[in-house]
Amino acid sequence: MRTWPHRALSLAIDQLIPNILLLGVSIVAGASAHAQTIVPRKPNVLPQSHVTETGALHPELLPPPVAVDEPGHDSLSLLDLLAIAEQYSPVLSQAAAEIEMAQGRTRQEGLYPNPVVEGGGMQLGGSESQYYAQLSQEIVTHHKLRLSQAAAGQQVTQAELRFVRARFELLTKVRKGYAAVVAADKRTLALTKLVELARKSQQAADRLFKAGEGARPDAIMFDIELEKAEVALENAEVTAVGARRQLSAIMGVRDLQLHRLTGEIATSFQRLENEIVVDGYVPQNADVRLAEVEVERTRLVARRAEVEPRPNVTVTAGYMQQVTGVQEMAILNFSMPIPAWNRNQGNIRAARADIGRAMEGVRQSQNDVARQMADATSRFRVAQQQVARYEKRIIPKAQDGVRLIQQGFDTGQFDFQRLLQAQRSLVESDLGYVGALTEQWNAAAELAGLAQLEFFP
Repeated sequence: MRTWPHRALSLAIDQLIPNILLLGVSIVAGASAHAQTIVPRKPNVLPQSHVTETGALHPELLPPPVAVDEPGHDSLSLLDLLAIAEQYSPVLSQAAAEIEMAQGRTRQEGLYPNPVVEGGGMQLGGSESQYYAQLSQEIVTHHKLRLSQAAAGQQVTQAELRFVRARFELLTKVRKGYAAVVAADKRTLALTKLVELARKSQQAADRLFKAGEGARPDAIMFDIELEKAEVALENAEVTAVGARRQLSAIMGVRDLQLHRLTGEIATSFQRLENEIVVDGYVPQNADVRLAEVEVERTRLVARRAEVEPRPNVTVTAGYMQQVTGVQEMAILNFSMPIPAWNRNQGNIRAARADIGRAMEGVRQSQNDVARQMADATSRFRVAQQQVARYEKRIIPKAQDGVRLIQQGFDTGQFDFQRLLQAQRSLVESDLGYVGALTEQWNAAAELAGLAQLEFFP
């Protein structure tokens, strides 16, 4: 029969055990709630149209900046092509999914360790039997979870910057693909004119030969030139079809039929020149920002490595019952590792060295962007000079030469060699002009992509 002190102790234990268990659950719930309040910072460069109110970026929420009813119009502008690419390209969907992955990992890093429930019999032997149940919770100290989550949050920012980089790389490819299609059409038009000129010359040579005023070798020569012009035209038409298919694939809609593209690649780039075509200009684009965020991430990782040897505390609370003697007892334990030998020295050293690597990475990224800007700027200026020369001097002279010599050839004042030379000069001038326009456009598109400009041209 129990004495009064034993009954009092039993009542006290009955009240203590639920309170201890409730305290353990409260610690876990409070830690989880605190971990969920940490939200990683988002960069300002991420387009807000792709971000929901909760800060998440979903692959299905990728609206184009310019509305297009549906792909497959008979006539599409560059803005239409860019809108279709932003809506259908899997590149952006993949980049958006990587943001979601980084956000999930960031939340996971801030979650508190789960409690451990344990129970059983410490000894089984009739009247000496003992039974227990206990709850253990690891208490994370020195803001380890906060540091781990902050470091993972930097990876979210990096994923968002990669999305920005992928988007502008896509825009650059579409802009260059558009130029390839337009240039292919212009080459086809120039070669069509060449075929017409060659056919006229061949017909004129046949008339002179039949009239006894020309030689058969001259007529054969014009036949050969006509065949060569027709082959070049056929090749240009095949190239134009291939350029359209490549552009459709770049936009992510490989079956899209691109019939006619509106717009011109012979355009002014004055605004682009005023903004970025400056010697020594290095834009603060996503690549540079990525390197800078990497420095911050490595600093957080190093700080996390420094607090790793500071031990966490494990608290255990439970209840024990034995058959005889003191039948009901409480269990309360505290445990923690002692950082005697392993104080995380190696990881701390590696993390600090990683900071230096990341800092040098910023310089390397700036140098890479500066090199690319210098290369694109020089190619843009060279092509710009060529375009100006073709427009102002070369093409007008070639056109006048063909017109005058054609008239002279029809009246017999000039032979076929003079006419053939003038025709070749005009077509080569047209094709050279198209090539210079394409080079100018491509270099400008690369500059806009490096500087990550929304406007173009």
